[in-house]
Amino acid sequence: MRVRLLLSALTAALIAVLASAATAHQEVAGNLKIGHPWIHEAAAGAPSTYACIIEIKNDGDEPETLLGATVDGAGPGVLYQIIEKDGKFNSTPVEQGLLIKPHGSIELSPSTYQFRFKNITKALTEDSMVEGTLVFEKLHSVPVHFMVEPDDTAPKEEADHDHDDHDHHKM
Repeated sequence: MRVRLLLSALTAALIAVLASAATAHQEVAGNLKIGHPWIHEAAAGAPSTYACIIEIKNDGDEPETLLGATVDGAGPGVLYQIIEKDGKFNSTPVEQGLLIKPHGSIELSPSTYQFRFKNITKALTEDSMVEGTLVFEKLHSVPVHFMVEPDDTAPKEEADHDHDDHDHHKM
């Protein structure tokens, strides 16, 4: 009886480890460790979606700059900084990319930085993986797999009618 209980407990633990490994993946490119790139689920034909990355860590002695992204089934990703002022959120494109200092790291969370993708041509379905790339200044195009996730933590932006639609979007 004890062996059966122990075997059941070990099986449950293995399933939990495998499930967490599937949802929290890491990719390595040169000196960069890319922790859990993910993209918000979207239907085919949706006007846009966004992607974030838990962490990009630079273990090297040289800086690297994150410039852009692509994902299968969408237009090119543009990097935006999310800015909060007086409880209102707006965004602005990050023209020069994000610097990752030597032995430093950056995070792209829904409330700090995110890639925005337009022209969704195929469904991005929850709990699936989609191929894409991250574009860096030195490493150039690095293949990654984005986990498709639902996310309701992204801040809602205020409509700003005084600016061009390319600079400020409703999420």
